[in-house]
Amino acid sequence: MKMLIVDDEEHVREGIELSIDWNSHGIYRLFVAENGLEALEIVRTQHPELIICDMSMHVMDGPTFLGKLREEGWTSKVIVLSGYQQFNYARATLLASGVDYLLKPFKIRDLDEAIHKACSQVRAERQKRLDELSVNQRLHEADQAAKEQRFASLIEGENASGEVLASFLASLGIDPEGFYTATFLPRNGDDLVRQYYNGDERLFNYALQNITGEMLGRYGNWCFIRYESFIIVLISADSEACDVQGKITQLQNAWRHTLRLATFVGLRNERISAAQLQSAMLEEKSIILSSNILHEGKPGERNAAYLNAFMAKELIILEAVRAKNIQQIKTIIRDFASELIAKQCVTIRELQHYTVEINLLLMRIYTQLKDDRLYETMPLWICELEEWSARLEQIFNEMIALIDYSKVELSHTHHVLAVRNYIHDHLKDDITLAGLAERFHFSPQYLAKRFKQEYNTTIIHYLNQQRMEKASSLLLHTDMSVQAIATESGFEELNYFSKVFRKYFGLSPTSYRKREAHH
Repeated sequence: MKMLIVDDEEHVREGIELSIDWNSHGIYRLFVAENGLEALEIVRTQHPELIICDMSMHVMDGPTFLGKLREEGWTSKVIVLSGYQQFNYARATLLASGVDYLLKPFKIRDLDEAIHKACSQVRAERQKRLDELSVNQRLHEADQAAKEQRFASLIEGENASGEVLASFLASLGIDPEGFYTATFLPRNGDDLVRQYYNGDERLFNYALQNITGEMLGRYGNWCFIRYESFIIVLISADSEACDVQGKITQLQNAWRHTLRLATFVGLRNERISAAQLQSAMLEEKSIILSSNILHEGKPGERNAAYLNAFMAKELIILEAVRAKNIQQIKTIIRDFASELIAKQCVTIRELQHYTVEINLLLMRIYTQLKDDRLYETMPLWICELEEWSARLEQIFNEMIALIDYSKVELSHTHHVLAVRNYIHDHLKDDITLAGLAERFHFSPQYLAKRFKQEYNTTIIHYLNQQRMEKASSLLLHTDMSVQAIATESGFEELNYFSKVFRKYFGLSPTSYRKREAHH
C-alpha cells in the first residue's frame, strides 16, 4: 500500500515517517506534501490508499483538500491530525472516508493503531471487491474467451469477408453498417493485476468490462474485447454526430479513477462498417505506436537516431554477469534510461526497437553462457520506461541467480567477436586501436594480436575495408554527394577518403560511380 503524509511542519512529517514501522502494516511507499494543493497532485498521480492529513495549512488547508478528494471520487482512507478541536474538521474527515481524528500532540501508539485500522479497512474492502467480482466473472469467462478467439481469427485472417465480419458483429449486438471502434493499450495493467487482483488477470478484465458498461451502456450497444495486449471497444451509435471522442475520454478517466489504470488510445473518430474493421484496427494500432511514453498527451515525433548503448556494451555486460556484478548492470540500464529521458520523446514504436535489440543481446549472452535454463526475454508491449527498466534488471537478477558458474566457459573468441560487432555498428565513429582497447578492457597489444589471430588481418585494415564496402554501396545505390558519403563512411577529410578509396578500387569515387553506372 501507499501512504501520503500532508503537514506544513517538516518536523511533524519527519517524526511520523521515522516513528512508524511501515513494513509491519504492508505500506511500501511513502509520499509527503506541505499543503493540500501539493497533496492533491500526488493523489492524482500516485493514488495512495492512506492519507495522514493536518488541517491547518497554508495554500490549501485540510478541509478544502478533503473536499476536493470527495469531489473527484478518491476513496483513500484519511487520518486527520489537528491542534484544533472543531466540528467542521471532524466532519470533513468523515465525509472524506475518514478513519480517525487525532488531536496534536498525539501519541505515536494512537497513530499506529489508527494506521492499523485503516490498513485493515483497505484490505477488507479489497477482498470484498475481489469476492464479488469472482462470483460473477466466472459466468462470463467461457463466452468471452470464445468471442475473443473468434475476433482474433477474423482480424488476422487475410480472406475475412465483409459478410463474415458483419455476421460476427451482429452477434455481438453491434450494428455492422455503422459503429465506432477504439483501441487501448494499458500502461500499468500488469502492476495493477499484481497489486490489487492477486495476479488474477481475469478478475481485472471483468472489472474493466463492468466500468465500460456503466460508462457506455447509456449510449447504445457496446462490446469489450481483449486482443493481444490491447483492449478493443466497439460502440454502436444512432447518430453520425456521436461525440465518441468525449465518451472515450470519459471511459479513460473512469478506468483511471476507479481502477488506477492509465492507457494509451488509438481512435478513428468516425463511423465505420464491418468491411473497414481490419484497416481501422491497423490505423489505431499505428496511432498508439506513435505515442510518446515520456509525456502523456504529447504526440510523438520521429527520432533520427537510435541509441546503441546495449549492443555496444555486450562484452561489459557479459563480464559483469560472469562476475555476478548486478550493480554494474543496473548502472548501465539506468544510464540508458536516463539517455532516453533526455531525448524528451520516445515513442512506443521506438521503445520496441530497443526491446528487440536487447532481446537479441540476451540471446547472444544466453548462447555464450551455454545454460539451457536461461531463456527469458523482454515483453514487447511494455510502455512505461520505469517498468521497462525494472523488468530488464529483474531478468539479469534471475540470470545471475540461475547460472551454474562452474560450467561457464567463455573463450577469447567471443571477446574479439564483440569488438568486430562494435566496429560494424560504429563505422561512422572515430575508431582507434587504443579506443577499442580501452572500451573492451584489453591492452592494445593483446587486442591487436587476438584480432589478427581470429581474422587474419589488422583492426585498422578491417575497419577501412568495411568502410570502403559501405562507401561503394552508397556510391552505387544512392545519389548522395561524395563528400556526404565520405562523412557517412567515417572519413572527415575528402582528400584522405579519395586516397584510401583509390587504393582499394583503383579509381576515384567519382570515376567508380560513373563506371559502374554504365555496366
